[in-house]
Amino acid sequence: MFKYRAISFPILIALLAVMIFWPEWGRYLFVVVASLAAAMMFREIGAMLRNIGVAVFEKSTVLFGGLFLFSMLSLSVARQTGSRAMTILFFLLLMFCMLAVIYAGWLLLLFGKEKKENFDRMLRSVGIFLLAGTPVYALSMVYFEGSEGPVALFYVMMVTKSMDTGGYIFGMLSGKYLPGGNHKIVPSISPKKSWEGTIGGVLLSVAVSLLFYWYYAESSNGISASLAWYILAGVILAVGSFAGDLTESALKRTCGVKDSGHWIPGMGGAFDVLDSFIYNGVIFWILCLFRF
Repeated sequence: MFKYRAISFPILIALLAVMIFWPEWGRYLFVVVASLAAAMMFREIGAMLRNIGVAVFEKSTVLFGGLFLFSMLSLSVARQTGSRAMTILFFLLLMFCMLAVIYAGWLLLLFGKEKKENFDRMLRSVGIFLLAGTPVYALSMVYFEGSEGPVALFYVMMVTKSMDTGGYIFGMLSGKYLPGGNHKIVPSISPKKSWEGTIGGVLLSVAVSLLFYWYYAESSNGISASLAWYILAGVILAVGSFAGDLTESALKRTCGVKDSGHWIPGMGGAFDVLDSFIYNGVIFWILCLFRF
């Protein structure tokens, strides 16, 4: 497990570094990576639901959902570059995907032999797209938000993942060295999560947030906000990360699976990597609206 993670993790970090620190070309890479990640999440959720007898149109959700996000993100790039041809092209692709999904549902109801079953599958497929696509789109809109976008995305990702890292380290140490072990917080959903690990994760997230404040707060491409905002954002994003992780754990436990997929060696599926962002993309948008 560690051997494979030691290969996957540096590759993911390298991709992130290109997207953050080389935005001229990194934005094209971001469109591809974000669209593929979303498509993999659609596939993984569909497979997990199949495991408990909930049928969806898996291939169609992956195809049209991935194309839909690809078109939306490509439109953002087209607007940034000022390319009229790209804007028209991806707007038309976006409209095609939207109309194909909408009218596919009605046509299945009109001509399908198993009308109720097919319509139910269609509604579930759209639900998967909304549930998994919204977090990815929210993170994408953070990235494309002007000159501070790449740094803002870097901030969200580092603070969010610091919660995971801090939770693991403090949880492991407290379980090993505290008399009687650590205190479990939600054993019915995630047996390994503890109060000690959660508190440690919040502290590490706040510490990373403060590092960004000291380095980027006065920068022209940084997030302009006060020290108090950075502390508050660190706490809220840590809680959002914890909630996202628990949400995916609840889904996996319901579906009886350990990992959402096996796309990323040593890390599982795309959903296993991105679960802590289920809420944080939207949460960060709200935090940015109330900067002080």
